[in-house]
Amino acid sequence: MGKKLITKVETVAYKEFALRIRIMNFIEKSNQVLLFIAAIVVIFAIGKSLISGLFKSGYSAPKVQVIEHSAAFDEEPKLQKNYIGQIKDVHILEITSDKIINQKPYRANAEIIVTSALSLSRNAVNLMFTKTGEKNKVLFKNNGLIVGFSPVQLKETSYQSVLSKNIYSVVQNDTNKDGFLNSDDQKELLVSEYDGSGLKSIMDNIEGYQLISNNTALIYTKPESETLYYIFDVLSGELVKLDTRL
Repeated sequence: MGKKLITKVETVAYKEFALRIRIMNFIEKSNQVLLFIAAIVVIFAIGKSLISGLFKSGYSAPKVQVIEHSAAFDEEPKLQKNYIGQIKDVHILEITSDKIINQKPYRANAEIIVTSALSLSRNAVNLMFTKTGEKNKVLFKNNGLIVGFSPVQLKETSYQSVLSKNIYSVVQNDTNKDGFLNSDDQKELLVSEYDGSGLKSIMDNIEGYQLISNNTALIYTKPESETLYYIFDVLSGELVKLDTRL
């Protein structure tokens, strides 16, 4: 009788011990799962913060405030020249400003800062082309917002097509009357030679353009509700509307 009682007690104690072990294992695994979830949450939060900060600091849409002549005395725009690169024998500088006086010609007293890579700032309002020993040439008589710029590309690469002329997409007027020149205003497509000479308007009121092959650009515009597409031959200047009717 005594042996049976001892055996029963041992069995109960073993079951309690096994239960405690299982509970402890469950708690340990639960803690590991919770730690894993917490780590995922922290990593996600840090990643989201870094990505958000990158986009906030790395890009802002092109935008320049327009002021009238009557306000120019109190809000005189500060112009800045940035050296952006060289094509053949010509050096190119961009003129930038956060403000422009409506329809006022470019003036030359701007500070010069060196940048690189033929990429324009978000507030580029004009371009200057200059050759050694020659007088410089300012591209536009009146400053405007340059929202697109494709410089001459002499050789075809895996990611760039040959381009024999410079292409510009420019906002000259505050057409939506919001006080700023930005991509919401009507844009004009122009071309010039590599040194800024021979500036010529190709099309008004475009939405944008894209280089699709050597010396060929796709221009798209939306005068009403339907987007229209044109093929522009840079060398010949020929502009052909595509038939995209349904």
